[in-house]
Amino acid sequence: MPRQEPDGSAPLTPYNLVTTWFWVAGDPAQPVRLTELEAAWFEGEAYAPEVIAAWIRMGTERWQNKSCYWIPGEGGSDRQPPGGAWGAEPRILGEIQPYGIHHTVASDEWAIQDCQECHSDQSRVTQSFELAAHVPPGAEAAFVGGSTAIASGEILAGADGGLVYKPDTDSRQLYVLGHNRAEWVDWLGGLLFIGVLIGIVIHGGLRVISAMRHRTEAPEPATEPVRMYGVYERLWHWLQTFAIVALLFTGLVIHRPDTFGMFSFRGVVLVHNILAAILVVNAALSLFYHLTSGEIRQFVPRPVGFFDQAFLQAKYYLKGIFRGEPHPFEKTPGKKLNPLQQVTYFGILNVLLPLMILTGILMWGAERWPEYSAAIGGLTVLGPVHSGIAWMLAAFIVGHVYLTTTGPKPLSSLQGMMFGTEDVEQGHLETQGGEA
Repeated sequence: MPRQEPDGSAPLTPYNLVTTWFWVAGDPAQPVRLTELEAAWFEGEAYAPEVIAAWIRMGTERWQNKSCYWIPGEGGSDRQPPGGAWGAEPRILGEIQPYGIHHTVASDEWAIQDCQECHSDQSRVTQSFELAAHVPPGAEAAFVGGSTAIASGEILAGADGGLVYKPDTDSRQLYVLGHNRAEWVDWLGGLLFIGVLIGIVIHGGLRVISAMRHRTEAPEPATEPVRMYGVYERLWHWLQTFAIVALLFTGLVIHRPDTFGMFSFRGVVLVHNILAAILVVNAALSLFYHLTSGEIRQFVPRPVGFFDQAFLQAKYYLKGIFRGEPHPFEKTPGKKLNPLQQVTYFGILNVLLPLMILTGILMWGAERWPEYSAAIGGLTVLGPVHSGIAWMLAAFIVGHVYLTTTGPKPLSSLQGMMFGTEDVEQGHLETQGGEA
């Protein structure tokens, strides 16, 4: 259950819930003393004949549970304690007292070492807790006031006549990684990813068919090697690629640990955090390099004539590529990206990646700095946003890998990013889009 701390935070803390039933009478209700109960029930050391007769009249089931279920006045018996009276409305109430499980209350052998006990579909944090095996008829139970424990669930009748406590993580805006997830985000993200894959299959299939048809009509374009990428650019690209792909996989394991039960949840979280730190450092160093070297201009779309140029590039991908036409824009060391690539990378590097890093840091620091994550809605907001961006990055990566095959030769772009030198079309000039 959440526990209210002096700083306003409410971390999840283990509690044992103990339910106590007791008699009350009068208005306002006052507890009935044990001596008064004994006087009403017993004659000497045996139950009073009137009480036994009342139980028999009420039926066998009530007779078997007589010590818990009989209320004075039921079954025709109105016994009162000698020298006193029950007062108005004698009844049984229940109090639920949360006892915190702290040091010396339970030994370390009771500690749960497996993270997936909580971070899974069947999370312990959301499992029902039996409060009582039997409930007196008409009796009610409520949490004792004054406790630092926060009741974040419902008290429900059990299927066997008992009483259970059902935690409700949504009522306290709790988001347990591996258990809670916004299904609509996964559906939309999955549809986006599958849509990109379908588009790749269709586009790639049409390219293959077109190439087979025009194999003899159009000769393979002449190319020449050009030094396109420096050592640091290649190192930054591959390190970032490895970190993002590994983060997507480890994030998927954290998101659905039940599906990937062969992996240690604790170990995957550790790897995920290390990879995130590598990504942040690599991104910071890359930003410094691109700013100081002026290479940052490669990623900034030019406003003048941009839409015309983007239209030409889109037209090439949708039509010209199937006819064996040359690329509308020449790829040079000073201009490595076409207009569509520029606007895509601009969005990835300036919107999605920073949001991914920011939400990840806030999720990682939710326990350390709860006020910052709470200021924007807590994990219930951060978790779905982080997952949604992950789906978009996954779709981008598969689309990016496919588009690297659209050069003069299918492996030209991959060759350039691996070895620095890339084959580009010979004598190709940017005569379109207003440049020459």
